[in-house]
Amino acid sequence: MKKKNVYDKIKDEEKKMQEENKVKKSPDIKAMFSQRVLAFLIDLVLLSIICSLITMFVPVNDTATKLYEEQNRVLEGYVDGSVSMEEYVNQMVDLGYDISRQTVIVSIVTIVISLLYYVVYPCYNNGQTLGKKLMKIKIKKTNDTELSMNDLLIRSMINNSILVNIINVILVLFLSKNLYLSTSSLVSFIQYLVLIISLIMIAFTKNAQGLHDKVCKTEVVVADTVKEDVLCTSEN
Repeated sequence: MKKKNVYDKIKDEEKKMQEENKVKKSPDIKAMFSQRVLAFLIDLVLLSIICSLITMFVPVNDTATKLYEEQNRVLEGYVDGSVSMEEYVNQMVDLGYDISRQTVIVSIVTIVISLLYYVVYPCYNNGQTLGKKLMKIKIKKTNDTELSMNDLLIRSMINNSILVNIINVILVLFLSKNLYLSTSSLVSFIQYLVLIISLIMIAFTKNAQGLHDKVCKTEVVVADTVKEDVLCTSEN
């Protein structure tokens, strides 16, 4: 009985020491609004370049090539004054629809690249896209649990227009031109509205979370915040 008590006492002392020497982490520093905006813009530019380079190798049929040429002619006509503003808008809208129908494969490839860039890459790169890495910020869960691919998927669907692009591909395949144009415009308007609301929330709310952050329970913080273990020594 005496040995048991000694053993228990030792275990209690060890447990007490572990609690006293518990790891303490410095609080996360929220990313500045300017950092997030710049990272967003950098990502847009980089993704556009990547998509352009890759889709160059995606075969485009002759019809699409002729439509692009016609689009350039309309633009030149508007610049030199031979095409009025109203004619320019109407023709460009019609040509845009026709090009969208002829380049569905390019759109699908672009969506896949976007998913790889905004979902897969940051999932294996500490919650950072290239833009966020350059700005030294990262995405993390508010409750400090592991950031999952599902979190990043839902987040990018809302924030990076991936959902809108998917919807537009489906619409252009199955709807008539007029219905497609009106529905696509509505979807795009909703996307812009979401972005504007998110920007306002990030800029003016205490937790600096956009709609996408609220839905996924994520936040954007400074990536190089000191998070090293700090040993708390107890006074004797």
